[in-house]
Amino acid sequence: EPEAEPVPVLVPDGAETVQLRCRAQGVPGVWLHWEYQGHALSPDQPRFQTHQWREGPWTSSLLTVANVTLDRSRLRSRFRPLNWDRSQSRRRHQYRNWDGDRDRDEDPEQNRTLSTFVCVAQNPLGTVRRRFQLRLAGTGT
Repeated sequence: EPEAEPVPVLVPDGAETVQLRCRAQGVPGVWLHWEYQGHALSPDQPRFQTHQWREGPWTSSLLTVANVTLDRSRLRSRFRPLNWDRSQSRRRHQYRNWDGDRDRDEDPEQNRTLSTFVCVAQNPLGTVRRRFQLRLAGTGT
């Protein structure tokens, strides 16, 4: 599913860690690894821990993401609360052909996205990617 929608993973407010599970099978067998911001996760990154195992024809991988509050604070600084007063925060100098506030208002779903991780399954015959989108859980979800 090369163009499949990302799998939403709801992160409750106050959560410090999140676990993502990916599983694949293939002949010949597959290897799994994770990507973040377009790069493979390296084992020396203390924030991310991976564990991989085989169950019959299936290969599984568990990614533990620590310090989710880092992504949450980045998100909060990027997007203001819904009830912010635009008249107080209007920029003094603004480009005529670009409104920096427009990006925040066009996609309210993006306003809840903490980060996106990609599980990559590979074997000698090809590669398949599946995106997981960490999303801030709303009060109604």
